[in-house]
Amino acid sequence: MKKTLLSLIMLTSIGIYSSQAQITVNSGDVVNAGDVVEQASDTLPGAITIGGSGASQTWNFSALNEDVLDTLFFKVPGPLPGSSNFPLSNIGMVDTEEDSTWLFLTKNGAGLFVDGMYQIQQGQTTVFPLVSTIITFPSTMGTNYNGTWSGTLLGFDLSTLPLGLDSLKITRGTSASSNIDAWGNVTTPFGTFASLRQLVFQEDVDTTWEKSSATGLWTLISPSTISLLAGFGFNVTDISYDTTRTARWWTDDPIARFPLVEMDYEANGTVNSIDWQKSSPTVGVVEQAKAVNGVALYPNPAKNQITIETSLTNNNSIKILDVTGKLIADNSFKTNRITLSVSDFDNGIYFYTIYDVEGNVLYSNKFVVAK
Repeated sequence: MKKTLLSLIMLTSIGIYSSQAQITVNSGDVVNAGDVVEQASDTLPGAITIGGSGASQTWNFSALNEDVLDTLFFKVPGPLPGSSNFPLSNIGMVDTEEDSTWLFLTKNGAGLFVDGMYQIQQGQTTVFPLVSTIITFPSTMGTNYNGTWSGTLLGFDLSTLPLGLDSLKITRGTSASSNIDAWGNVTTPFGTFASLRQLVFQEDVDTTWEKSSATGLWTLISPSTISLLAGFGFNVTDISYDTTRTARWWTDDPIARFPLVEMDYEANGTVNSIDWQKSSPTVGVVEQAKAVNGVALYPNPAKNQITIETSLTNNNSIKILDVTGKLIADNSFKTNRITLSVSDFDNGIYFYTIYDVEGNVLYSNKFVVAK
């Protein structure tokens, strides 16, 4: 799983431990449906490393910077787009940085698991059965797991192209291992917490297959097909490999309920990026988007209404389209702020465009309705 999970909180205010003791992380120590988590990202971590392993460690990441602020919404999955593809999931996650993507999870007494992902891009919906284990319960130092998964990620109909092919598919084989290799105190701009460190190693192998129209058989995609598809704008490879190494710090402190720090790092120890929890999870609180190009829309995802604020001086109207391009709303917008009802909108992605008096586009973006 991927994705990027300062109000300078004094370290004396929350999460301070005067002595170290090994903890155990259980199901109740992790987010539930209804929680909202603010996560900051340090995209230029510099010389920061994941630090040492073993007992009674001290990790000081108090100098982490906030380059990006993200809000993660953990919701009851049923009303979310794509939930029917994951009927056993009991948590759905919506990320403000990935507002056309919904992640579906299962949390139970045995662990927290990813069931898959649903995505809408350019009006096209895709279901990704990205099965993986985030953490097992109970977890303490020495807890480990190993797992494998294989399945079909994507399929494409090629019968309309003059290639002699019926279809194309991309399969994935994944092997993953996790080990709780250390415990101690970790300090971030959020506070200091007793924690466990988890190291996760994952290898993905993606393979592209072609199905012949004549024989109906699946074979590894040929170099000639790869070349022909490139001419139609499809860039594929036969086999691709990806390795990820992740370090996570978990706590049983009830004010966290989410990884305090998560680092993506290389085999040589170089840390590429760091996500860290900025504040305690809240329920039903949404992030007001930072204005981009003079325009801010919030909340996003929305349930009943959206508010759009702008510093533009020549805006005149705003139009909203659904993913099929159908006009859903057309409103006058001659002020610096407008609130629009979306209570009658279906769950999904919507695109809005702000125009000036002459009909020129001033700004366009998208938002999500998730009830």
